[in-house]
Amino acid sequence: MKLATYKDGSRDGQLVVVSSDLTTAHHVSAIASRLQQVLDDWSFLSPQLQDLARTLDEGRARHAFPFDPRMCMAPLPRACRAVEVQLGDESGGDEAQAWQPLPGDGLLGACDEVSLAGPAATLAVAPRWIVLSGELPVGASPEQALGSVRLVGAGLQWQQRDEACPRPWLSLAPVLMTPDALQAGERGEGRGRLALSLTPSLAPEGLPPAGAPVQPSTPIGPLLARLARARGVRAGTLLALGPAAQPLGEVERVVLAALAPRGQMPLGTLDVGLRRLRRD
Repeated sequence: MKLATYKDGSRDGQLVVVSSDLTTAHHVSAIASRLQQVLDDWSFLSPQLQDLARTLDEGRARHAFPFDPRMCMAPLPRACRAVEVQLGDESGGDEAQAWQPLPGDGLLGACDEVSLAGPAATLAVAPRWIVLSGELPVGASPEQALGSVRLVGAGLQWQQRDEACPRPWLSLAPVLMTPDALQAGERGEGRGRLALSLTPSLAPEGLPPAGAPVQPSTPIGPLLARLARARGVRAGTLLALGPAAQPLGEVERVVLAALAPRGQMPLGTLDVGLRRLRRD
């Protein structure tokens, strides 16, 4: 199942189900209006959404419409809790991971502009794997934590490294998908790993990729379990995983795609333009 949130003038938008091939969508207002509702009552609402997604894929949904990523907000526009895990050398264990809270109150959509409050040279960006969790008790095991993963996605983390905007923020790909929506070749060899690669590139055309393709190799279960050690995890907690951010320089646009082994893009594409704010 794949889910997106369409812009409707409100802060939380309108939840829609998206077909597996990202060509069509269907409103789900008869089931739920917001993704957070679904995350809060997953066992009751997600099967209803799964049924609608199946009907949509089979071409039997009566009110289907063409899916347009430009109409998308972040699939979850506001997260109750967002945490970044900056992954380093896995051989170093926990010491190779840098953890920090992220602001989850204003997540950006796949085609939303990013406004620069300072010089472009101070802007850094990094691809991020996105994991949305269900409820987890204090001291949950890695197996419990892996079972609590509700949705996965991709994103870009931005950091304006100056005093005007010292904290990072996130743009999310147009859809999030349930782990069971991953094709066999996209699941990887180990439990809780993905065989997808994040491939960022810069515009204008002709510039090289913003970095080598990023493949997630750290299992998700232990990371969520560590997050639940002290005070548990609430439904809708967002985990952003990836490497350290790299400076961008003078660019106008950043594009990110999550590529499957056969070249498919199951999460759609982020296409983010950069806008510089004038300073008088």
